[in-house]
Amino acid sequence: MMRSISGCESIKDFRTNLRAGSTGLRKWTPLILLASVLVAGCWQTVNRPYRDVTSLQPFAAGEITETGRDRKATHYALRKIARGRYRMTQTDRGQDFGQGFELGFFPLPGAPGDVLIYQAASLEHTAGEDNLRYYGLLLVRGPKTVEEIRPDCDKDARAALASGTRAGKDGACTFADRAALEKSLLALWKSGKKPEYSYVLQ
Repeated sequence: MMRSISGCESIKDFRTNLRAGSTGLRKWTPLILLASVLVAGCWQTVNRPYRDVTSLQPFAAGEITETGRDRKATHYALRKIARGRYRMTQTDRGQDFGQGFELGFFPLPGAPGDVLIYQAASLEHTAGEDNLRYYGLLLVRGPKTVEEIRPDCDKDARAALASGTRAGKDGACTFADRAALEKSLLALWKSGKKPEYSYVLQ
């Protein structure tokens, strides 16, 4: 997250961009902080399929710690905003301080209640009413921890193809609508792909 990685956009843009069934899920959904650093070949939409949907907002705001593949910790502040969304901003001092994402969390039809869709949009894009949104999955693993499955258009091509979606010239998988997105996210979950990021609510 906000780390130096190859993303769907430039690193500079990236720094500004990104059914709860059980009690545990309701409490830790935010950790989706997947506000994740979307890697090259991200899954995205340009038509805001959840525009008229109020996202899940069953948890309190707070401080979150993200741990990635390199085991380094990154810290964020999470707060509630309108329409059930959250705003997550980085609190570690440095070039990414204050940068972040607007996040939304939604149930994934056909999956258990502890599997959630996350939607991330850079704060810069939301300020300008840009429609670009990124997606992935959150898995609730315990009372204080969730893990993120961040899809890749190339590596997860089979799951994307479940809805007939293929990589575009930009290397990203752009889904036509909500039905297509959810069909491929369900296929991604069923594929057994392992999560690479974890989030803990302090």
